[in-house]
Amino acid sequence: MPLDYQKELTPVLYGDSAVKILDETIMPPNRLCFSTHWHERMELLLVISGSLSVHIGDNKLAAEKNRVIIIPPGRPHAGSSGKDGVRYRTVMFDVTAFYNSAVATEKYLKPIANQQTDFVPVTDNKAVVELLHSIINEQVFKDTVYPLVVIGKTYELLGLLYRYCLSENPAAAAYDERLRNVIDYIEEHFCEALSTYDLSRMFGYSEAYFCRRFKSVTGLTPVMYIQILRLEKAQRMIRKNDLKISEISSDCGFSDISYFSRCFKKQFGITPSEYASFAKRP
Repeated sequence: MPLDYQKELTPVLYGDSAVKILDETIMPPNRLCFSTHWHERMELLLVISGSLSVHIGDNKLAAEKNRVIIIPPGRPHAGSSGKDGVRYRTVMFDVTAFYNSAVATEKYLKPIANQQTDFVPVTDNKAVVELLHSIINEQVFKDTVYPLVVIGKTYELLGLLYRYCLSENPAAAAYDERLRNVIDYIEEHFCEALSTYDLSRMFGYSEAYFCRRFKSVTGLTPVMYIQILRLEKAQRMIRKNDLKISEISSDCGFSDISYFSRCFKKQFGITPSEYASFAKRP
């Protein structure tokens, strides 16, 4: 289950085609392009030049020119530019907007929206790359019927993703009530000392199965999930309190302030002290 605090709340206006194509993003070297967040839409990032490093769940990957990053619904992700900077285009859409009465909706579209189907995170498949370029060009050189053309091309794009980009480790089906109870417990006690051994014993799992099951549903290991919750709390505390960084680190479950600072910078692209200075500017 993705973290509530990471959910992007800004609404997206798709227009007539039900597809949003963003203007080209240009970032200098080694800069945060977007902090960790998730959304219920599907998103594809086409790298035009340079490279884009992306964390999807607890996996880190990089994409260079003419490669596509595939971000399914509900998957936490963050991105930063590579050593030569990056230029990329973003295409996004809500899969549910493409539902119809055809059998294909039940067989192919709903599993994506329900996070039961997963795709490889990066592809250089020629057909996928060329079709994404084509969708973007429709928006750039739009005529009166381009929304209908984009809708048709988006269906084709989803078909190509199924044909060429299915993951060998598809996402698990909806989580069971027992796992929901684990997640609820973690969200109430994440600042306490929690181990995968203790959690698996507490809820009747074997430790190995618990870790596999948790990651298959959330996209994160239990340890990473707990750590992100702690870091998000620390971020809020820095923003709202005048406590020392060492106090905040301890209150959020980190026993080592140096480790806390490294984790914070890795997650948010900035040290706790830098974030405090930024957040408290008048």
